[in-house]
Amino acid sequence: MVDRRLGRGLDFFLSGGRKPSNPKAATPLREKVAPDVAPDVAPDAAPVEGEVVRMVPVEQLKPNPYQPRKDMDDAELKTLAESIRASGILQPILARQVGKTFEIVAGERRWRAAQLAELAEVPVLCRELSDNDSAVFALVENLQREDLNAIEKAKGIRLLMDQMEATQEQVAKQVGFERSTVANFLRLLDLPASIQAHVSRGTLSMGHARTLLALPDHEVMEKTATLAIKQSLSVRATEAKVKELLVAIAGGPPLAEKGSKSTKAKARPVWLGELEENLIDVLGTPVAIKYGRKRSQIVIECSSQKELDRIFTRLKNS
Repeated sequence: MVDRRLGRGLDFFLSGGRKPSNPKAATPLREKVAPDVAPDVAPDAAPVEGEVVRMVPVEQLKPNPYQPRKDMDDAELKTLAESIRASGILQPILARQVGKTFEIVAGERRWRAAQLAELAEVPVLCRELSDNDSAVFALVENLQREDLNAIEKAKGIRLLMDQMEATQEQVAKQVGFERSTVANFLRLLDLPASIQAHVSRGTLSMGHARTLLALPDHEVMEKTATLAIKQSLSVRATEAKVKELLVAIAGGPPLAEKGSKSTKAKARPVWLGELEENLIDVLGTPVAIKYGRKRSQIVIECSSQKELDRIFTRLKNS
């Protein structure tokens, strides 16, 4: 079932998928056949034979519930609105009809900017898509964009995995990411909500966030994040602070002052990080090793019973 869904992927959508729904059901104000569409229409909304781009009142459109982008930059929307006022919308919004409304599949920014530009109607390419097809397309199309923040991408990847019942490796191929990149994004979801909010706002970078994940619990993570923000610590300085904390938690000696000739801090061993990466590559899912003098833990993340079975099979056959 997974492979079947994955196999359709973007190729299915870019080729037009199934035949469009009955044009009369959309109650368009006017219609344009495919050849009249502006020449710079992007592939995600390029009409295929028999499809039409129609003008639809803005109030008849609604956002896609699987849109991973939760915050849209007001300044960028205003800039896009000015462009729309001057030149119109050159690329139609891709949508599917749901009852008497149109659910946006790709093009929510254009729709929102069109409202700022006080347009009464926008060009829409209506395509017949199932709930699953619409969700997968919206997620893949948005995850391939550069302007999503790291948390939006992480949540989008998780949604895509759940919607497609897919593994990290399969999702990575679907959106054109390295598997390790997918794993790193998903690890961000292990952070407390307060730190995720900082990453979303840009007050902490993804590098800071990944460094904080080495800490043992949310309380310590949050305190360290607050310190990093207040002191404007770089990622490297935050890594040093995290190493200090890990040494203290493990009961080791405090880190030497900078420039001191005392022994180097017993920070988290390099081999431990390498072992984590090796396990991630083998299992295809985030792995965290919590190493202690008397007791250690290996935490393997999975999102479903199906993924748990897959991980167990890999461990069994290793």
